[in-house]
Amino acid sequence: MSILNQSLMSTKKRPFVYKDQAMLEIRSGGGCLSIFGLPFLLAGLFVMQIPLGIIPIEGAPGGLTSIFVILFGAVFVAVGATLVFGRNGIILDRGRGRMLQWYGLLIPMKQKEYLLDAVEQVEMNFSSGDSDSPATWPIKLSGTSIAKPIPILQPASFSEARQLAEELSRFLYKPLVDSSTGEKITRDPDHLNESYRDRVKRMGNTAIVVPPEPSNKRPRVERTSEGIIIHIPASQKNVFHYIPVIMPLIFAGIFAWFFLPSMLTRSISSSFHYIFLGIFILFFAVPVGSALQKMQRLKKQFERITVTKSFLRVESLKQGKKTTMEIPIEELEDLVAPTTQDAINAIEVPGIKKVPLGDMGIPRLPDGRPVPRFLLSLMKMVGAKGIIARSDKTVMEFAGGLDEAEVAWLFALIRKTIVEG
Repeated sequence: MSILNQSLMSTKKRPFVYKDQAMLEIRSGGGCLSIFGLPFLLAGLFVMQIPLGIIPIEGAPGGLTSIFVILFGAVFVAVGATLVFGRNGIILDRGRGRMLQWYGLLIPMKQKEYLLDAVEQVEMNFSSGDSDSPATWPIKLSGTSIAKPIPILQPASFSEARQLAEELSRFLYKPLVDSSTGEKITRDPDHLNESYRDRVKRMGNTAIVVPPEPSNKRPRVERTSEGIIIHIPASQKNVFHYIPVIMPLIFAGIFAWFFLPSMLTRSISSSFHYIFLGIFILFFAVPVGSALQKMQRLKKQFERITVTKSFLRVESLKQGKKTTMEIPIEELEDLVAPTTQDAINAIEVPGIKKVPLGDMGIPRLPDGRPVPRFLLSLMKMVGAKGIIARSDKTVMEFAGGLDEAEVAWLFALIRKTIVEG
């Protein structure tokens, strides 16, 4: 870990508190949540005091209205108090073989106890979030006798989540199951920091078969004395790439055909003509120009992946921004190429039980039914997710949008170069 990362971790309050060598406590609540909830609490208390006359205000509500005002304020007080004083935590006690999950206001008020032997694995996943919440890497504890995985933490940083998940795996001496790439990767506690190459060799999977080279492939592979260099040019454009340009042009054409001639020939001041043309350019020409500029950038984008026995480097130009990332092979821990079936398996549908059918040659839904053809067509149009390479500190994603056969071919070439290099 770099000196910068070490300094950041040292200044940040750690969520794991060791009572002794056999007892670990994980606390949540307080901090920023308390600050966020304080305005709700104060506003609720203020509103509740108005009908009671504690805060004299002219025209204060009375009778039935005052009851609604008090109830309204009580809702704010309840929300604010929960955020300010709410706490929860988990105590893992290896000495007693117990796990205690508790909730309360500053102090434990409700608790539930589990046998520590019921925990079979530490899970780490990925949640993309939405417009109101950031992406997170949830960490949970699960087991066959535990009805629902027990949430532990939701770090917003991959490196922090990986470090905490590995630490928890070591403390409990349980395997770490990482599904955050879209493909399940299971590590036992004794090999958490093992490199990808060492893991493949230890498991005896060194006989890597490279599938036939796809016809009409987009990537170009250059072989060198040190390894391979993969060149991936910009993707071929289909009709969906032109929608941001076509739609404004259609609306602009219709508008200009029906309204522009009559507006410009009317006996109105020339200043109004300029204002009208300015509005027309703002709402139609600007979006079209922006879309054309974006398409021009898409034509120039590329990816260049260099693979040797020493490092894996990805150079890319996307949206006019050039980036270079590199992971030493000794630090490379994950190398996966999630397939369409992996993406489908990751879908959680409430009320539908997953049926483990294995590889049956065609993608299937979680309940075992074949995936509808139209959905497969859409997935094929979007392309594969690509290849994901990770160390404890770096995440690299490349070859996205290619055909799944192209990704499988490149993935095998990269694996062969790393393992046999």
